[in-house]
Amino acid sequence: MVNYFQIIFILCLISSVARFVLDSYLPSLPAISNAFGISDTRTQLTLTLYLIGFSISQLIYGPLSDHYGRRIIILFGLSIFVFGNLICAIASSPTVLLVARLIAGAGAGVCGVLNRAIASDCFKGADFSKAWSYTTTSLVVTLCVAPVVGGYIQELMGWRGNFIIATAYVTIALAIIVKFLPETNESKISKKIGEASLCTNKIIKNYYTIIINPSFISGAICYTLAFSGLIAYFQVSPLLFINHLGLSPSQYGWCSLIIALTYLAGGLIVNRFAKSLGTHYLLMSGTLLLIVGGILMMITNALHYRHIAAILLPSAIYVVGARIVIPNAIANSMQKVRHLNGSSSALLGSLQMLGASCISYWIAKFDYKTSFPLAVFLTTLGCVTLVSYLLFRASHDQVFE
Repeated sequence: MVNYFQIIFILCLISSVARFVLDSYLPSLPAISNAFGISDTRTQLTLTLYLIGFSISQLIYGPLSDHYGRRIIILFGLSIFVFGNLICAIASSPTVLLVARLIAGAGAGVCGVLNRAIASDCFKGADFSKAWSYTTTSLVVTLCVAPVVGGYIQELMGWRGNFIIATAYVTIALAIIVKFLPETNESKISKKIGEASLCTNKIIKNYYTIIINPSFISGAICYTLAFSGLIAYFQVSPLLFINHLGLSPSQYGWCSLIIALTYLAGGLIVNRFAKSLGTHYLLMSGTLLLIVGGILMMITNALHYRHIAAILLPSAIYVVGARIVIPNAIANSMQKVRHLNGSSSALLGSLQMLGASCISYWIAKFDYKTSFPLAVFLTTLGCVTLVSYLLFRASHDQVFE
């Protein structure tokens, strides 16, 4: 018998732990560059490699959890996550740090796919929506808290302190899950799962079925592009605020809190207008906000307006747009492949993070003495999202209903 509140708590924990590790170390990016005497470009690769590990590992964890059960796989993934963060904390060279971030991302990927799988195992219909709303809330809270905490840890303990805290948090999460998470995969509980072999051909066939579905592709593209803009902001903003606007790491953390609150505001807009406006108008509105945010940042650069607000306000507009686009894009991507829920969830998460890692890699190539390169990226991502959505809608009238 599954304890409702116990599972809800564990889902919130799983959802928040990877997000905390991703966001809390961001105020330390300039300090890492200084500590190792490397360029900001190379330091930003710590985020890119984390996302790559996160992306690829999801494709593996999903099928493994279907076959061996959720509990054993999440314990395995979190153990890798702890190991990767520990190596980050004691890294003696930038190469070791980069490799450790890749390992940490590979471990964190288990959180991205198994929180959805466990929720689907335990809850159906309205109960699922209610349970998932708690996990979304935990993500928003983590998004608000992590950069602020990371900023103060950087000032008190240095950049290694952020990785030490991350290691401790993941270790605590692992201990709680060992103690309180039961097996939730019904086929594993009934032991049917042990009667079948892990069929690689079937896994590949399922992924192929999903990837050729126009509804899935259209939703995945919009989701990935909007999310990539969020990653772009969080990757570049520490360099802009700390290195060029002179903010302290803790002050940068409080600026990130403003962005997190706008993300929450976007969620409230979705909840308020989802039924009355429908997916089409919400997606269009959200996509237009992505473009407006990017263009506004370009305008402030053209006017040589050098102020925190010149970055925060346009970014906030983009974030609201992304928060509107993302849940509607996810819903549309999954609507025609619900019979392959586990695989489609893993593939969507993998494409999301893989796309974001590619954007992260290209962003790292630019010099951020001003926010102009970020403005160009945000505007481009918004425009491509709009074009992609309109093309798929024109070609497949039934994709977005």
